[in-house]
Amino acid sequence: MTTVIRCGKLFDGTGAEPASNVTLVVEDGVLREESNPGGAELIDLSGCFVMPGLIDAHTHLSIIPAKGNQLGQLREPPGKKALRVARNLEKDLDAGTTTLRIMGEEDWLDVQTRQAIAEGDLEGPGLSVATRGLAPTNGHGRGRLGFDGVDEVRRAARENLAQGADFLKVFATGGVASGSGLDSSAYSVEEMRVAVEEAERKGTYVAAHAHGGPGLVMAVEAGVRTIEHAAVATPAEIERMLQRNCWVIGTYSILFRPDGIELSDAHNPAIQEKVKWARETVEVSARQIFESGLRVALGSDSMHGNMAFEVQTAVRFGMTPARALLAATAHAAVALRIEDRVGTLRPGMAADLIALDGDPLEDLTALDRVRFVMKDGAVLRAYEGVPESVRA
Repeated sequence: MTTVIRCGKLFDGTGAEPASNVTLVVEDGVLREESNPGGAELIDLSGCFVMPGLIDAHTHLSIIPAKGNQLGQLREPPGKKALRVARNLEKDLDAGTTTLRIMGEEDWLDVQTRQAIAEGDLEGPGLSVATRGLAPTNGHGRGRLGFDGVDEVRRAARENLAQGADFLKVFATGGVASGSGLDSSAYSVEEMRVAVEEAERKGTYVAAHAHGGPGLVMAVEAGVRTIEHAAVATPAEIERMLQRNCWVIGTYSILFRPDGIELSDAHNPAIQEKVKWARETVEVSARQIFESGLRVALGSDSMHGNMAFEVQTAVRFGMTPARALLAATAHAAVALRIEDRVGTLRPGMAADLIALDGDPLEDLTALDRVRFVMKDGAVLRAYEGVPESVRA
């Protein structure tokens, strides 16, 4: 089936300036060169700003941060976790997020969810999955099992890949919502390096949860591709990441939104104090990261439906609106190594696109007004603000 989409203004993610009154042609879920598609279905978005679907480069399927004890949520029985997944995915689609990178689930829940979406049994964004996070027995991020020493990490990495992991995740430092330090490290560089070795053998990469300090430095030296959070990275550590051509994945919603860690751990004075300190530190480190030229993508860290907030916060910390939109679309796709399928709106790419009421390059609140969502050429959301024929 062929569909023609009239766009009021098109931001295609390629770096080109937005163009007005552009027509897109979709055939069998893929964007095609403009032709003469007689008898094609017409979708009129001429009153909207059209752009690639958002990519959440760091999230989880079964976590709701406001409930607290995020690692405990990951360890719950599979059935209980699965009950949260559909609603989380719904929030993401409602907000225009068409691709998620899942940064760790127990019980192979992310693999099974990816399959259910592909088979049409569950509606959701496209998924890139890590399966289990690799963490040491005494470190932040441990799920049901800890993996200690080079041999255990190698075995766990191979099992994750055999089960269908698209990439691997290691925990290189502690976290905000735990008793561990943001710059402390429980893994050695040798343990992280073996995960990189196993990933590269399968043609993929490693992402590292790393806020700063020795753990971040060792992750970079081990050869990880993406540094998740980098909340307390120093100028020297930023320079080290630049030298190794790393990506930084900024995750601001969970720390700065009042319904994130602030709400979930309101009863814990120690964590609240860490949240206050981390907010002050992150604003400084984020500005330094943006100014350094490091490659940056954005993720909500399980704050489902909040990619607009991520973009808006990145701009508040010094990104230009155009760069922030790219960090949530085209640049994120490159970070995830899926830029051959999503992230830009050009011929041959998947027809993953959204339409906004307003231009976010001029008014970032337009990202909160998603009026239309298409995934692989299928209309998944069409709200007030688009023609009735599209919503029918």
